[in-house]
Parts: sequence; structure tokens; C-alpha cells
Amino acid sequence: MIFLKKIAPIFVGLGAISFGIPASLFKIARHQGVVNGPLLFWSFLSAVLILGIIQIVRRKWIYRQHTSWKQVGLLIAAGTASGFTNTFYIQALKLIPVAVAAVMLMQAVWLSTLLGAIIHRRLTTRMQVLSIVLVLVGTVLAAGLFPITSALSPLGLLFSFLAACAYACTMQFTASLGNNLDPLSKTLLLCIGAFLLISFIWAPEIVTTATTFATVKWGVLIAVFSMVFPLVVYSIFMPYLDIGIGPILSSLELPASIVVAFILLGETVNWLQVFGVLVIISAVILPNIVSMNLPHHRVKN
Repeated sequence: MIFLKKIAPIFVGLGAISFGIPASLFKIARHQGVVNGPLLFWSFLSAVLILGIIQIVRRKWIYRQHTSWKQVGLLIAAGTASGFTNTFYIQALKLIPVAVAAVMLMQAVWLSTLLGAIIHRRLTTRMQVLSIVLVLVGTVLAAGLFPITSALSPLGLLFSFLAACAYACTMQFTASLGNNLDPLSKTLLLCIGAFLLISFIWAPEIVTTATTFATVKWGVLIAVFSMVFPLVVYSIFMPYLDIGIGPILSSLELPASIVVAFILLGETVNWLQVFGVLVIISAVILPNIVSMNLPHHRVKN
């Protein structure tokens, strides 16, 4: 347990970095003519199939893991948060610049911390509050938000904020629900919930658009980086983090998305954005260094 607590920040950070990769993959897929609805459908279907096959090979049957149908239903319902995150975010990107949408999505940092404090009835520390403030400042700089040269769509801002709310729920659900289950089983149920939601919301576009090899290919890649890997490591390691640390670590998604966009898409990065990335990384490292030097017991995030 002590070893898992020590390595938990590393793996949750890697999960957040993984979440930063699909944004560039979505853009590449769209350049190849892939439509959003079918792409989301194949992404979540691929995640369900990958995790289902792994479970069959491992013979880790859910009904043998001392669970109940109520808990299974709760996890499937909780999985819809990930589907809502993707749906709202894609809708926001149609109406506002990527930088603005990214800044709004990072509101999930304080939203998740607030939600965790309410659920567990525990106040966050001053260090965690300072880290959240630094994350938000660094996010504005890293996203290249200023100067804004045109009016912003209120509907676009609303969609991106709703995506942040859904993302905050995803972080809390993966930390607090179904911890008696095998992490892969838990992640499978979460992905099933997301898949069902996506299938319902995007049904008109899914049934009227032909499936291409490019759709399936990018769907599988996005599934690995946006669902399979991050949700598995969140399910395993989030419960070992102190309250508020998980949301702060999740902010690594933005620096990762900037670096990946620079490598894969050749997008330009200025020194102000680099400084913003360094501010975010500092905000992530600071509370973990402090927590390592203080005696504390295990608290669910």
C-alpha cells in the first residue's frame, strides 16, 4: 500500500498526459474527412471491446467480484460523465477557439476539488488552493488565450464549462466508486456507460455516415489514449491520493496537448505559453513535495 501511494502521483500524471494526446488525433482525423459522431462511436466501442477482451483472457468475471447489480448500474451511469465530456467539448470547439475551450475545460481542476471536498466533507489545504490558482493562471498563459481579438460565443463557453463539470465528475467517480472491483472491470463498466450515451446522442450521425477504415483506425487510437489507459490508472491510483491532489495532477493534460500539437501538427508555441506550462508543472509538483514531507494517512480522493 505504501509503495502504491508513493507511485500514485506518477501514474495519475501519466493518465492526465494521455488525456492530452487525443485532441491532436481528433484534428488529424477531421483533416482526413472523419466525422465526429462515428469517430466518438468507434472510440468508445473500441475501448469496450479492448477491455472486454482483456477481461475474457484474464477470466476476471464481474459477477464473481462480490458486487451487486446496483453497484454495476451506478458505475455504468457514472461512465456517462466521460461521454458527456467528449460531447460537450466537441460542440464547444465548433463555436469558440481551441485555446478558450482548453482554459474552460481546466476549470475541472477546482470543480473536482470542490466536489471531492463536498463528498468527503473535508476542506482542502492552503497549499492545494495555491496550486489550483497557479494551475488556472498557467492555463491561461499556456493556452495563448490573450489577446482575444473577437467576441466569444456564450453557448460555446457554456458547452466548454459543461465539459469541465463532466470531467470533474469523471475524476471523482473513478476515485470513489467500485473500489472493491478489479480496476479493469471498473473501467470496463465506466466505458460501457460512456458508449451507451454516445450511441444515443450521436445516433442520427452514426447511422447516416458510412464507416471508413480511417474512422476505425483513429477511433482505436483515441480509445487507448482517452479511455483505456487513463481510466485504468485513475481507477487504480486515484484512491491513493490525498483529496485535491488528483485534480491538480489532471492539469498536466494541457501541457501535454500543447507539446503533442507541436510535434504532430507543427503548431507554433511562444515563450509565454512555455512559461505557462512551467507554471502548471510547478503547481503539480509543489503539493506532492509538501505531502511527501508530512505524515498523513490514506484518504480517498
